[in-house]
Amino acid sequence: MVKEYQDIIESICVRFNNVISPFDVLAWLENFDAEDRKKALIVLNHFEFFSTNDIVKEFNLGLSKIANEQYPDKNIYILPLGKIGKSGAAMVYYIKKTPVASNNKKIKIIQNSDIPNITEDSVVVIVDDFAGTGGSIVDFYNSIKLSLPNPVDVCALTVAYMEKAEANLKKSNILVFGNKRCAAFIKRGSVFGYFPQMTIIRDFCFTYGSKLYPEQKYKDKKTKLHPLGYLNSQSLIGFDHSIPNNTLPIIWADSKVESSDQKWIPLFPRRGSLLIERSKQFRESQYYWISLMFKLGLNRGLFDWEEKYDKDTMQLVSIIFLKKRHRSPLSICQKLGLNIDSYNAIIEQGQAKNLFDADEKLTDLAISIFDEIQKKSRFQKNKISEALMITEEIIYVPKKFRGNS
Repeated sequence: MVKEYQDIIESICVRFNNVISPFDVLAWLENFDAEDRKKALIVLNHFEFFSTNDIVKEFNLGLSKIANEQYPDKNIYILPLGKIGKSGAAMVYYIKKTPVASNNKKIKIIQNSDIPNITEDSVVVIVDDFAGTGGSIVDFYNSIKLSLPNPVDVCALTVAYMEKAEANLKKSNILVFGNKRCAAFIKRGSVFGYFPQMTIIRDFCFTYGSKLYPEQKYKDKKTKLHPLGYLNSQSLIGFDHSIPNNTLPIIWADSKVESSDQKWIPLFPRRGSLLIERSKQFRESQYYWISLMFKLGLNRGLFDWEEKYDKDTMQLVSIIFLKKRHRSPLSICQKLGLNIDSYNAIIEQGQAKNLFDADEKLTDLAISIFDEIQKKSRFQKNKISEALMITEEIIYVPKKFRGNS
């Protein structure tokens, strides 16, 4: 039924803070045979997406437990996993946003070069967004442990971690904080319900996952990517800034289907050509929006005509559009190829033009400009209306997800 299908897609997009569009969902569903698209939507309904606000909230809860309950009398050193210029930058950004880190003088955020300054009898908190197997955290710990003072406590702070990660970290005496999750197709307690129902979804995910990462290659140890995720993790986790490869590959894989010239279209590409292509397409689309903005005279008092296609103008308008779609600063940086410093400089320009407030949120002026441009552009609305004309009957997916409607 057309209406039911449309409601499901729109509900999913809202659930994920509109970081994906109906086009993205429909394109992704085309990977599957028509009779399997119901199963694909069931899988998507159980995919857990953490927005920037969710990540900050979960880090704050975990850090509060560490600083106020587990180690109330010790100095705490926050050490992001990975280099500051890479994944570490994301972790630092989120931690700095937490009230606990901002208000507790015992907490210090450091990088690898600061390890020699760690004092004895303190706590080192290795921070990563997700621990699927715990391998990355253990490897990182092993690479620094000889430089750590003795005694020192070491723990891991995550947004979410798998049971397998907890067991592996425990072997290295690393206590992990975050939301524990079970493998998607565990025999008892699966998110997909009782065993017969779960096996239907598991077989579906395995069948299509095998087309992307054949099990035989995994068994032959030619790859660590299993049809159900890295080292068979069977995760259903994603973040505003990235998707772990522990998550089911049918959601994120950007590769050719095995023994075929068909290219798999991911819903949340992790990296690769499609991610770059989507970013390029978005930047190119901004020429259209800026042209329309100037044509409608919405640039008056904000941008001169000679600034129409200026780099700063393009980036500023792009940020307005991405913020309206609830994209986080980090995902905006990824989309536009910016670093955090460049992003902050553009935000300051926008604040000077009364487009962003002191909290970096869109002002009424910025929202009115966006709404006016969108109102005048019929292109997207027409495409959505045509794309959603699907007669296949789809089962209803509840509109409640992680407590949000």
